[in-house]
Amino acid sequence: MSRSSVHLKPFAVLCTCAAFSLVMMGGCPFFDDLFNSNSNTNANANANDNADDNANDNEKVTGNTGLTGSYVGSERCSLCHNNTHAKWAETLHSKALESLEEIGQDKNPNCITCHTVGYGQSGGFVDRETTNALAGVGCEACHGPGKDHVNNIEDESLRPPKSIAASVCGACHTGEHQPNYDDWLTSRHAEIQPSLVEEFAEGTNASSCGVCHSGDVFVAKLNGETVGADYLEGKTEEELNPITCAVCHDPHQKTENAAAPEDGRDYQLRFAQIKYTTPSTSLADAQDGTRFNLCGQCHHARNRVWTDSSREPHPSDQVNVFFGEIPLPDSDPTPIVASRASVHLNTAEQCSTCHVVRKPFEQDIAPAVSGHTFEVNFDGCVDCHGTAEIAEAKFNALKVEFDFRAELVLEALDEWATNNDIDGKGTNSWEFTSEGGPASSGQAKIPNEIKKARYLYYYVVQGGGNGVHNPDFVREALVRALEYAETAPARLP
Repeated sequence: MSRSSVHLKPFAVLCTCAAFSLVMMGGCPFFDDLFNSNSNTNANANANDNADDNANDNEKVTGNTGLTGSYVGSERCSLCHNNTHAKWAETLHSKALESLEEIGQDKNPNCITCHTVGYGQSGGFVDRETTNALAGVGCEACHGPGKDHVNNIEDESLRPPKSIAASVCGACHTGEHQPNYDDWLTSRHAEIQPSLVEEFAEGTNASSCGVCHSGDVFVAKLNGETVGADYLEGKTEEELNPITCAVCHDPHQKTENAAAPEDGRDYQLRFAQIKYTTPSTSLADAQDGTRFNLCGQCHHARNRVWTDSSREPHPSDQVNVFFGEIPLPDSDPTPIVASRASVHLNTAEQCSTCHVVRKPFEQDIAPAVSGHTFEVNFDGCVDCHGTAEIAEAKFNALKVEFDFRAELVLEALDEWATNNDIDGKGTNSWEFTSEGGPASSGQAKIPNEIKKARYLYYYVVQGGGNGVHNPDFVREALVRALEYAETAPARLP
């Protein structure tokens, strides 16, 4: 008999009891899941069960006679959260214990802890024979024991916690077999810059900067919540979530957004790992996440074009450079450099090819490589360049060229500034207002050629990558920037 058929009878009994309870109670309030994208049609079907009834029901279930503690099992959760449960059942988390059984490690306590619910804890998984409902990584593995909640669903204080903290995933995805959490901790995704922490706590910028610097805001907007500037007001640094696992990964379902997952995995990416799009000069397009892949949801341009003198381009335009596009002002839509998609556009996993290189654990040889430091790993370049050493050598050569061309542009801008001192700013007279350049009155005296040159300079230099994201496009941008700077007229009257 299969495990699914083992649970069929009690499931039907519980549903019948639930229907009776709903009639008697006149309906129950609806409770949302961790993320509100999945509606659940069987709301609170088990509302009236009490602790004694739970124990009696479980004793009748083959394989669950020991299920009398604080954990109730994911099928119990499915009575209310049925849609989410059905999607979770398609993930590898639901089959985590099976993966151990296939390799004969299902009795190994070092493994079972992370492949079942509550192993080693009161009421947690013991074995298939007595606590089968807790096999696999079920709801309560992340949300905590559910007994108190199912026994009193109307008490909001008893509802299992909902958290997007990386430590939830890090409880298991750690160590030499699964170093994802350990690697993530060393990445820039794991922290929010101090100035933004202060601003968020003061009740400002959550709706702007928070979209990509706060995991709380990113997920809230995914859920359709209204996020105002004060959304994070009063939060301490410890209470704020940076770009955590649940920002990029959907914890509840397979998404089939991964390009080429290994070993039957899915990675449960929230957005497509690969995306192709036609380069555009529209400012709206440059900021439209639907055009871009997973990384491009945040690593895209903001609302600045070359005519803007207040601030330089936001240093997050990596995906725009990758697709070879620069947004233009409506007042002057003439391209300042030709659009040109990257030679790396057709790499196996686009951004992830170099930034999320993965390698399996090798017993007595090497720990697993998760790629979640997001640092460049030249092993990802082997398919195209033959060896990691060749790829790194080409990168270094490109960096030398990139630095040289960028320095030429900077020298040309400084030379223009020296010859055209504006409002006493001297060598800062070509910069943006916020970077120490001239005030608005001085900005009005800067000719368009200098404005274009400085925009291109910041666009390709501050975006990072040393040109590798799109070598031909970046090279052409720096060539054009130099031409603009060297042919610029004197300051305007």
